[in-house]
Amino acid sequence: MLALVLSGAANFGAMQAGAIQALFETGFRPDIVVGTSAGALNAIHIASDPTEQGVCRLRELWENVGPQYVGKPTLLAGIRRALTRQESLVVADPLVQFIEDQLPISAGSFSQLASLHDLPAYAMAVCLETGELIAFGDHPEDRVLDGAMASTALPPYFPPWRVGDYRYFDGGLISKLPIRAAIERGATQLIALDVQGGMGSPKSANDLIAISGYALSLMSDHQAQAEIAWARSTGVALRVMALSVPPRVSFWDYSQAGYLYETGYQSARHSLELKPLQIIPSWQLQVRKNLTNAFKYLMNAPN
Repeated sequence: MLALVLSGAANFGAMQAGAIQALFETGFRPDIVVGTSAGALNAIHIASDPTEQGVCRLRELWENVGPQYVGKPTLLAGIRRALTRQESLVVADPLVQFIEDQLPISAGSFSQLASLHDLPAYAMAVCLETGELIAFGDHPEDRVLDGAMASTALPPYFPPWRVGDYRYFDGGLISKLPIRAAIERGATQLIALDVQGGMGSPKSANDLIAISGYALSLMSDHQAQAEIAWARSTGVALRVMALSVPPRVSFWDYSQAGYLYETGYQSARHSLELKPLQIIPSWQLQVRKNLTNAFKYLMNAPN
């Protein structure tokens, strides 16, 4: 089973969308799509229209996102909201309305979304009450809107998203690049698009919000590398395409979606020119898995 795995990316989801277009131009079509945060939004959109035209429309979606929907976190506003015991730096209601307007009318649940083109999608989130990583899409009745909002509820920027008695926030806090989740749902080969350093860099870490963002970026990038290493030890076929954010665009800058889309597209095209996409036959994947398991057995066998 071929999986497309999409990392968290915040405003750099536009760059990831450009890379997805480059992939689809090669004839690539996944069997499942798994995403975290902005990657979850991209995954949901792909499942609703897994064609080159559908992917191109992702550019329009990202270009239509702006401060009027995502808000603009500032230190003074953050202090005011903290003093009044609010759950986040910005209000999520405009973003909820924007995302709801973009969802297919016929795809209220993840099962309905999957039935449109026989392409299951999963949105990763963390349950605040239990600390568990949750995949919206595991249950047929999971609402697409709940998955989209839960997976993008990045603290302290957005408030947790409530579903019934539980609250959820961004899955990137546990799994920014949800490779393990894809493997646990049957993936045997994976193409992963990993936006790296998206929340900040050492050069930009010069105020409270920027320093916090860079700290989160360090944590999530290190976590992703650990997940990549684990996946490769299982014998699955994994290709990770790293997308480095351009220094001229800062985290939470939603005004340059077109530029980011083109940057991601060109980066992915360059990567694919250097190393063309290879889909491995299932029998070869099974041989790889058997050899990996045999090697592990020999390494762990008593002398």
